[in-house]
Amino acid sequence: MSDNAAFQIDYDEYADVLYITSKNDVATKGNEDDSGIVWRYDRDGILISATVLDFVDRWHKDQRLLVTTISDHFRIPLLQAETVLDGAWRLAPRH
Repeated sequence: MSDNAAFQIDYDEYADVLYITSKNDVATKGNEDDSGIVWRYDRDGILISATVLDFVDRWHKDQRLLVTTISDHFRIPLLQAETVLDGAWRLAPRH
C-alpha cells in the first residue's frame, strides 16, 4: 500500500475490536495468531484485513509492538503503520 487512504479503519467500542482493511474484497481465508489478531486473505492469498481483538485492553501498553506487527504483515513502512494506528487510537476511548 502506498498511502494511508488505502486503509480503512473502524473501531467497535462495545466489543473493543479494531478493523483494519486495505482492500475491499471478500476474504476467503483467515487465521488468528497468538496475540489475538485475525488476519484475512483474499482468494489469491493477499492480506486484505486485520481484526484486532481487545484493541484497547490488550494493546494500549504495547502500541509499538502492534505498529511493528501491522507493518510486517501488511508489508508497509513503520511510519505508515504508525499513522494508520494513530487514526485508530483517535477512534478508541481514552486509554
